[in-house]
Amino acid sequence: MYFDDHPPPHVHVNLRGGRDCIVDLNSLEIRGRVAEREIREVLAWIRARQSVLLEQWHRNHA
Repeated sequence: MYFDDHPPPHVHVNLRGGRDCIVDLNSLEIRGRVAEREIREVLAWIRARQSVLLEQWHRNHA
């Protein structure tokens, strides 16, 4: 999560080889050329902490 980033609330996921994607914190939608299976573990981590991440986003983007 970048503190000076644009809405909507999201986190960036960086993969090997310089590829990356964005995961929307409200819908958990993946934006980028990454298959869900490639970031399955990261999505599980985000899902488990979704409310905390959203709270942090709103606190730092008020």
